[in-house]
Amino acid sequence: MASVADRTFVDDVLKEVVWPARDALMESSYFTDLRNGKLTKRRMQGFSLEHTWFNRTLLRGASLRLIRAADNDALMGALLGIEAEVHHPDLCQKFGMSLGLTAEDFRNHTPIPQVLEHTSVVIASPLTLGNAAASRTSGMANETIVQRYSTEFAEYLSKPPYNMSEDQLEFFIIHGVVDVEHSAEAATAVGHLATTDHDKELVWYVAKSQVKLKLAKFQGIYDAYA
Repeated sequence: MASVADRTFVDDVLKEVVWPARDALMESSYFTDLRNGKLTKRRMQGFSLEHTWFNRTLLRGASLRLIRAADNDALMGALLGIEAEVHHPDLCQKFGMSLGLTAEDFRNHTPIPQVLEHTSVVIASPLTLGNAAASRTSGMANETIVQRYSTEFAEYLSKPPYNMSEDQLEFFIIHGVVDVEHSAEAATAVGHLATTDHDKELVWYVAKSQVKLKLAKFQGIYDAYA
């Protein structure tokens, strides 16, 4: 089991890096518009296009990481659970198609620079750092934020003026629930894996880098799909 000191370290990363970024995202232009009933269909389509591309690319990256981790039990363990993500791109695409996008729109989509950068770092960091604690930090940071914004989407898009159905919002309803567990599991794993000063330095580095890119991703979507 992870020691109290390990859990304290993880809690510090969450409190000082991840939760403030989560809260900052909720105060961004994108989510302020959402709550005020002013989020445009085009900006919602933009989220669907960009996040579907991210999800599909993440799965491709995970397949490469699994091959590389074949002889490393710690890294292999850090990747367990990725199979739960297999259907998420289709759910995110379904949301966009309910807003008028077509399958062709998704097939021909080229990501905006902020999404390309965020996705590249999420995929490349575990491959280049080769550190299991840092790898799980990506899940801890990203899934904590995904869970929060999914709850916000599910709540406000079901209300006027959006009036979207549960079927249209399935992606957000699922992520608003399951990512509570996923982010908690990732946090526990980081507590087990971050046993050296070097491990902990990398955890801080990854958490800070990825939340910064996550915020930039949403601002990029807001600006590109005006």
